[in-house]
Amino acid sequence: MSVATTLVQSLRKRLSKPAGYQLFDIRLKYSIALSPSLKRFVFSGSDVGLMRTLGPDQRVKLFFPSANGTPPNLPRHGDWQAARRQASAQCATPMRTYTIRNLRPETCELDIDFVLHGETGPASRWATHATPGDRLQIVAPNGAYAADPGG
Repeated sequence: MSVATTLVQSLRKRLSKPAGYQLFDIRLKYSIALSPSLKRFVFSGSDVGLMRTLGPDQRVKLFFPSANGTPPNLPRHGDWQAARRQASAQCATPMRTYTIRNLRPETCELDIDFVLHGETGPASRWATHATPGDRLQIVAPNGAYAADPGG
């Protein structure tokens, strides 16, 4: 077997492995007011069943509607980061870091708590006006990835 063939086979094997983190589509199912300034959002979607958590403080990235109100629509496969960087200011998808409160892959539900502080940023603005059915995207640990994706 030639060196080139070995390299190609090695590269194919590497590329066929699932990513440690993946971009998933989610929809708001409902929300619960926990206090006047804290709200729990319950998200659903078939993609939620493909997620996993690595601990009780699992950090994820949420993508919110752009300045023009368009829901996030980053490519699920391929280089979503490059697509996000290339977007114009009006079409850019704001990203914020949150912690998963509860993940129920068996029912395809995910809970995330938001602090409500008015129209001061894209996440709080979304949380203030969100209604069931609203769509977001999330980068979370991929359940198909067998190893620890931490770095």
